Amino acid sequence: MKKKRIIKLCCFGLVFILLLGVISRFLQVNSLADAVRVKGFYMEPENSLDMVTIGASETYTSIAPGILWKEYGFTSYNYSIAGCPVSMVKSQVREVLAHQKPKVLVIEVNGAVPENGAYQTQDKRLRKYIDNMPWSENKIETIKEVVPEEEQESYFFPFLKYHSNWKNLQICGANLYLQAKMILNGGSRLKGFQTVSQKAEIKKELVDITNDHSTAPLAKEAEYYLRDLLQYLKDEKIDNVIFVRIPHRVTEKTYGDYQRSNRAGEIVKEYGFPYVNFELEKEAIKLDMAEDFYNDSHMNLYGQEKFNRYLGEYLVKHYELKNCAHSEEITKAWNEAAEETNACIIFGKTLLEEGKRRTLNEGWRETKKYNLEY
Repeated sequence: MKKKRIIKLCCFGLVFILLLGVISRFLQVNSLADAVRVKGFYMEPENSLDMVTIGASETYTSIAPGILWKEYGFTSYNYSIAGCPVSMVKSQVREVLAHQKPKVLVIEVNGAVPENGAYQTQDKRLRKYIDNMPWSENKIETIKEVVPEEEQESYFFPFLKYHSNWKNLQICGANLYLQAKMILNGGSRLKGFQTVSQKAEIKKELVDITNDHSTAPLAKEAEYYLRDLLQYLKDEKIDNVIFVRIPHRVTEKTYGDYQRSNRAGEIVKEYGFPYVNFELEKEAIKLDMAEDFYNDSHMNLYGQEKFNRYLGEYLVKHYELKNCAHSEEITKAWNEAAEETNACIIFGKTLLEEGKRRTLNEGWRETKKYNLEY
């Protein structure tokens, strides 16, 4: 009898632990769009991506992988999160290379430009990436490397952070729904692309940065993590990397960010890696500062269309990305992704022209059908 009771208790304990794990995973949502974007990356067939972008929101609002496939014939993914600090990038590179063998990694330097050094280890920014990674040696290493020691416990045991999310079941349900949708679709259809249907007015006078290469020092913490990333890339002989600065509307308020991005570019070149400052190529891209942005930091659909084409041509010219060979199955999936992305963009332009502001990403069809935002 005693033995049976022990077995029953063990079974109950096992069921309780499994149930707790399922509940914990269900409740573990912070930024829905980032969670879906990061998790969608892991649904891509192994070694099927020709290019991967890493960075903050400037990347996924500017680069539409489905359209790059349609126009240039190479696959890509925006493995990016909103406000991504440069402290996360080394981990992201490790993660990408554990699952893919891209011909080129495109890294946006925005994560190194915030003036506040605390930005690099802020909990709300780290969790958008770390909490959505699958468990691995890299995830454990990332927590130990970047998360302040006194905060690490809740990263290893996320239930400590998210147990109160039962009050916000809508976002948890949306997360589950969108992940299930991606699984049923065979992966993400937008490949991390996101946009906002808005054309924002210029509220502050723009600074003329034509031929402006002036610099300002990076925050101490930002420079540490940027140099750590660059040294890692050199040590590991990862040379298929290009660092970029995606166009912004530079105002007096954000001019310091622009100068710090120039300094980041200098440091990148110091380690022997290419850096392209697309801020200085706005005229060549034919960007209209009044029409092509939905705020000072992000291009809208009109700007994205221009930049996407310009970047695609640049990458095809400098890297072996023209009409990359893929299996029939992958080609079929990417043709569908291109159609889905194009349909999303058409819908977004319709909203934009009607003056209706919506955030469009993996759940854009639900936005269209039910007037919801995911």
